[in-house]
Amino acid sequence: MPKAPVPERYRDILESRALGHLATIDPNGRPNVNPVWFLWDGEHVHLSIKPDTAKYRSLRADPNVALSVSDPSRPDRYVELRGTVVDFELFDNLSWVNQLSRKYTGSDFTGGVAGEHRYKVTVRIDSWTAQN
Repeated sequence: MPKAPVPERYRDILESRALGHLATIDPNGRPNVNPVWFLWDGEHVHLSIKPDTAKYRSLRADPNVALSVSDPSRPDRYVELRGTVVDFELFDNLSWVNQLSRKYTGSDFTGGVAGEHRYKVTVRIDSWTAQN
């Protein structure tokens, strides 16, 4: 599996509106995979996660993750990123989740309220693999 950085030829997939599929390991050692909204900055993946979720508990227990994203126009073309959570930044407003929502819906997030805690989770990419 090649080490980071991810080649430029996969940037279109990572900047598309395709959902990522985040793989984590729960505190009992079982794998979990969830569809997630994410932003890619060229080096890191950024997620929004509520602290009352199994996903949050899993990431706190084991910060190692994998994220796969398929090209929306060619499902046989994909990129998989593997990395480690390096930061949990707490937000008590919707500013961070609004950024994600604008990528995926074109407008601000309507599924939450100000004062609700969410973490901006930053994942450092250590390695990657891809097809096509």
